[in-house]
Amino acid sequence: MSVITEIEGDLFEVAPEGAALIHACNCQGSWGKGIAEAFREKYPAAYQIFRVHCQQYLSHPQTRTKADPSTQHLRTLKLPEGTALIIPPQEADYNPQAQAQIPLAPFRGRGRGRGRGGVNSSSGRASRPAGKKHWIICLFTSWHYGPRNRSAPAVILENTRLAVADLKRQIEEMGAAGNGGEGEDAGEQKMGELWGCRFNSGLFGVPWEKTKEVLEEAGVGMVIVRPVGE
Repeated sequence: MSVITEIEGDLFEVAPEGAALIHACNCQGSWGKGIAEAFREKYPAAYQIFRVHCQQYLSHPQTRTKADPSTQHLRTLKLPEGTALIIPPQEADYNPQAQAQIPLAPFRGRGRGRGRGGVNSSSGRASRPAGKKHWIICLFTSWHYGPRNRSAPAVILENTRLAVADLKRQIEEMGAAGNGGEGEDAGEQKMGELWGCRFNSGLFGVPWEKTKEVLEEAGVGMVIVRPVGE
């Protein structure tokens, strides 16, 4: 069993330098609402990597058959569903001098592109304050977003089990290879502790205790930050 520590506060403020911030994502390349929108605004360069990652699979679909780690139920998944994406700290997200250089990557996936306003042109980016060097971890737990299109709660939990298993595998491989990840700062520093919000419980509508059970069963320890008073 893992140790899940829960505290109150602002995830982006209390997570220390080098921490890895985990959140649940759809597979359409959208960080459009909820805490995903906050991720997009604070880490626009990481958002571009996430977006392109999704676009690749939307443009060239791939599937795989996988057994759920807990139930051994076989499912055919449409990638990147049930996987994890590790994004190292991006200079444009923590260095104000580099923020004006973030490219606006076109996105032509099947999603509505709600996140396309997240990275603007050079206008206004240089005035943002310096941020922390946070790693970003995307767990692809729902194929789509929105009350009508998001995956069913049981599917989201199965995808969470698979994505967490994939995350653990990648972390082990990174440790064996001297760290790494996808992005410009890969290998420059070690990934720190895992931090996150009560993911899956917001727009995906899955009770937090259900996701917490999955994390504990997987032996993943992390600090969960919930809003003050929640």
